[in-house]
Amino acid sequence: MRGMTNQPRLAAQAEVTQMLGLSRKRVSQLTNSDGFPEPLDTLTVGRIWSYEDVKDWAKRTGRTVHPIGES
Repeated sequence: MRGMTNQPRLAAQAEVTQMLGLSRKRVSQLTNSDGFPEPLDTLTVGRIWSYEDVKDWAKRTGRTVHPIGES
């Protein structure tokens, strides 16, 4: 989707798992914990977060962020 620079990058649980390099179970625990960013919405695939919100949270909490799909 080129040219849509105003659109936020989105991350479902699979992307969050890849970003954090953790198991799905651990990511599920983290996304349900206090302090994790609120999801933007819930779709049939599950909850959807802002990629940047998750990235910022990970950096604030001292976690390594594995970039996905960044140029």
